[in-house]
This record gives sequence, structure tokens and C-alpha cells, in this order.
Amino acid sequence: MSERLDVEVLSRREELEALREPWSALWQRCPAATAFQRPEWLIPWCRALGPEEVLALVFRSDEGIVGLAPLAVHRIGGERVVALLGAGISDYNDVLAASGYERAVADAALACLEERADAWDVADLHDLRPSSPLLLAEAPPGWSDEVEKHEACPAVTIPEGAGLDALFPPGMRARVARARKRLARAGDLRLDVADAASVDELIEALFANHKARWRSRGEGGVLDEALRPFHREAARALCARGALRLFGLRLDGRIIASLYGFAERGGLASYITGFDPELAWYSPGLVMLASAIEHAAREGARTVDFLRGREPYKYDWGAVDRWTFRRRLRRRGAHGAGREVGQGEGAVQAVMSGEASPEVGLVRLLGAAGDLEAAAGAIDAARPAAGEGEQAARLEALRRCLDERRAGCTTVAAMLGAHRGAPSIAGEDARGACRSTARLFDELCERSEEASVAAYSLGDPELLERATREVVELLERWGAIGEDRAILQIGCGIGRFEAALAPRVREAWGLDVSPRMIEAARRRCAGRSNVVLAVSSGVDLGDAPSARFDLVYAVDSFPYIVAAGPEVVDRLVAEARRALRPGGELVVLGYSYRGDPARDAADVARLAARHGFDVLTSGERVFSLWDARAYRLRKIEQR
Repeated sequence: MSERLDVEVLSRREELEALREPWSALWQRCPAATAFQRPEWLIPWCRALGPEEVLALVFRSDEGIVGLAPLAVHRIGGERVVALLGAGISDYNDVLAASGYERAVADAALACLEERADAWDVADLHDLRPSSPLLLAEAPPGWSDEVEKHEACPAVTIPEGAGLDALFPPGMRARVARARKRLARAGDLRLDVADAASVDELIEALFANHKARWRSRGEGGVLDEALRPFHREAARALCARGALRLFGLRLDGRIIASLYGFAERGGLASYITGFDPELAWYSPGLVMLASAIEHAAREGARTVDFLRGREPYKYDWGAVDRWTFRRRLRRRGAHGAGREVGQGEGAVQAVMSGEASPEVGLVRLLGAAGDLEAAAGAIDAARPAAGEGEQAARLEALRRCLDERRAGCTTVAAMLGAHRGAPSIAGEDARGACRSTARLFDELCERSEEASVAAYSLGDPELLERATREVVELLERWGAIGEDRAILQIGCGIGRFEAALAPRVREAWGLDVSPRMIEAARRRCAGRSNVVLAVSSGVDLGDAPSARFDLVYAVDSFPYIVAAGPEVVDRLVAEARRALRPGGELVVLGYSYRGDPARDAADVARLAARHGFDVLTSGERVFSLWDARAYRLRKIEQR
């Protein structure tokens, strides 16, 4: 959804109260929303626990209200921190965005924060699920951006059509049956579910059981006196909406165990439980939870979400972790004063500091200077500052690289000029951007096959072989290749990795948008019966089979995918997941050319969260010749 949204900023809690009914209507239009985004939860939170001033952003289109970002600014440790309302006691936080408006709402929310940058220091957005629009939106230029795993929320999936006797693992069924028999011998057992008449009694019983249970362990629990007014109000309001699932297990009329949860979107969320510790031998908590799950199944629930926390009992029911994420955004201030370092001088300094190899530094320098003579002048101008130590030695290595490889440098300078002269793909649709990239690499491949896939090889086959060997050795160290493994490369270029890896794997696939490069790859891999090479659209993996590959990898091709737009990146990562077997890995070597490693790492973390990958390696410098950063992701089955 690309239309511009109008924004209204609400700064007082009373304004949120007035928005209650439109807010509820918006919640209904948001398929992924949870009880923690309902006004029945957040308005009581604001009244009992929140700040006097809020920063709630209401977004409207021609359809009316299509989004809400319920924010506030808190002072924490001397910083002004933007956070979502309800943070701390809500297990899932998020914006609300009507279906089809998710990206537009998240982008508009960050744009509003940018416009009010003088009012805050850091935005700390946590307990975001992988599908959160706030993980998808790109940070504005100049912001630092960190994304990390935050909390595990174990959950159980109820098989479709499962009867009550198949809801629990076999061992758990036996435990529940034994506990029920013990309680039945002790008295009359009954399960109550809160309605308007009983909600107050059941919430007070929850407080009492929770307090008693935690006090028996010498701890205070999470329902202290300060929180109880909030929970009383929220429980009543959620009950009125039909969203509350507050259970009380009665033994001879006395409530001996409680479960406070929510029914939403075909699932039960278990928020807090408690039971009378004097009856622990009877396992009332176990029976309570089993009864709540059975009740949910009869209502048609397909999931039971135990929410955050990795308490062992959750896994006894067959729960599998689903992770939330934390995103921290900070608008950078101006760095230093005075003259900025020019791009050419910056390339020279990168070599002198050891950040870049002479070969990579030379490519950067040629790109900035435009020709060999200007590049040589930039190197000579740096000599006084280099002195006579290690920096001087690196500078001389850079100059020697230029002098000894002048022919290759001339070719690379011309190729970099072709890069600069190529029409921008910004604004093109995905397939148009990929066609433009294909035309560019057809031309570059004709000039120099080696330099077209690695400019820092300077067209030298020996340097290209050295660079290829570094990548192969990395994949071996990671255990990503082996004789029983199938691998697929996104952007295979002239087939250098397929030729190198074919003897080490069961099958090696390579896809590229450039027909000329695929021709070169087929020549290079001639006679390799386990190599499959094909021209691709650039926006998907074509006919690559699903769940076939142990490794999908990209070597310096992702920068062009990133340049084609976030939708292309998102689709290719989804395609990689489709093609990978369970536990398979996606390796991206070089994510973008933006020169912002923190932003790249944040993008990769968001993509991993959204598509069901664990991040094993994030932005590490792993090569001596090439300056690319490595990202290694592993496919997980539960998200």
C-alpha cells in the first residue's frame, strides 16, 4: 500500500480514551493483533501505570483510521526513550495496521519520529513478533539500528481435528489422569470460566493463589498491589469484549487454581497462573492448565501460547519456542567538525589502517578517483601523513599494487565507470531492475570475466582463485559443504564456485540474471555432471526444488538485490527458505554497498525473524583479501 497517510498526534491519555471505539474497530481489521494491542488492555495500562503524556500516532487514509502507533516517551537513565505503550507487562508489543497497510503504517511511524527527533534519544521497541511491521520498516538514513532476539514464547499447536484424548503428549495424558483422580477423591471438582457476574471473584482468587504460590517459594511473584488495579480494570473490559479467558478450578466450591489468559485469533494465550501451594500434592496447576487447554480446543483453538519465559513445565506440553525481537533505533548526531574526508582519501586511509587490503582499497580508490593517474596522485599525497611505520608499508603496498597491475586497473576503472554510467534501478519494478542488472553484467563479463565477479581481482585469474579459495575454506570451516550435500548459489556469475565446490558436494546449482555469465559458467563447469546452471529472473529461484538444499548462498550478489528494493530481498529470502531442507543454511557474503554495517545487520536480523531463520553469524569480517561481511542463517521449523 503506497498511498500517503495522514497522521494525527495524540499527546494526552484522555485522547486515547476518546478513541476507544474506532481503536476497537481497527483492531478487528488487524489479523495479527493480540490482546495486548486492544484498547481494553492499553487504556487501563495508561491510566494505572503509564505517563501523563503519550505520543500516540493515528494514521488515516480514505478508508478512515488504518493504523495506530501507541507510543510514549519515558526518561530512563538520563535518556528520553520512545517505547510502545504497555511495554514491560505486555508479552507482545506492536503497532496496529489494517490489512494491506502494514508497511505504510510502519514507515509513516518512523517518519513521524524523525520529524520529532529533538524530543527523544532512542526508540526501544521490544517484544516484537517476527511478523511485526516495525521490524520490516527501514530506518531513515543516519539512524543507527540494532535488532536482536529478545524473548522465547513457547507455544503448542493443536492438530486439526484432534479429539480431547489427543491434545496432550502421552506422558502428560497419564499425569493429568492421575491428578484428576486424586482431586476427584478429595471432593467435588468444577471448572469456572469468568463472565460478567464472576470476573471479580475469579480475578481476586487469581491474586490470592498467585501470591500464595510465590510466597511458598520465598518470592514475590508478578502481581503486586501496584498492578492489581490495572488487572482488575483490564479483566473486566476484556471480559465485556469476549476476549478474557479467566479460569478457576474449584474443589468443593473453593478456587484452588487459576489461569488468566486471552482468547484471540483461534488461540488461547496463557498469561498468569496460580494455585494453592497447600494442595501441591494434588497437582492442581496441572489439572487447571489441562482443563483450560481442553476448553480452548472445544472453542476451536488451534494454538496454546504460553507467552514469554522458558519455564520447563511449558515444554512438558510439547511447546516449541517462538521468538520475539528487540529493535533499538537511535538518530545519530553530527560526528566531529571541519572538512569531511573525500572518498578517494578515505579509500587510502582504509588501506593504511588495515581495514581494507591493497586490492580492495585500490578498487575503492579507482571508483572515487576515476582513473589511474588521479589514483596515483591520491596515494602520493598521503605519504607525509603515513610516516615511516606500518601505515607507510601498507601505503607502499597499495602503490605497488597499482604499478604492477596497471592493465587490470585500467580495465577495472572502465568497468567501474560502466557501473556509474548504468541507469539507476531505483524506482524500477523488480523485474525491470533485474533486467537492468543483467544487461550491466553481460557487458562487464565481456570486458573481463574475472573482474566482473570480483573487481578486487583486478582481472588476474590467480587473485580470483585466491579469493575463491577463501570462501570455500570458510564454508568448510562452517560445515556447510560435504559430499552428501546439495547447494545453490544466488548470483553464480561465471561459475567459479560451482567449479570449485562440485567435487566436494552431491550437487551444485547456480543461478544468475546474466545470460553471458551463465555461458561462461557452463564453459568453466563443462564435464561436471552434478552442476546445474540456469538463467534466473532475479526475483525468485525459478524451478529450484523445494526442501532440497542444505546450503543456499550468495557471494557479492546481494548488494544488487538490495538495490532492487526491499520487496525483492524479502521474496528471495522467502524463496531461500522454500528451497532449504530443515536445518539448512542461508549464507550471505556481502549484504549491501551502503557502507553501514549496523544497518545491514539490522536488515538481516529482521529478515531472519520474518522468515524463520536463526542468525548464527552477523556481519563478521572473515576474509583477508575481500572486505565483505558474512551473515550465516539457519532455517528453523517453528516461528
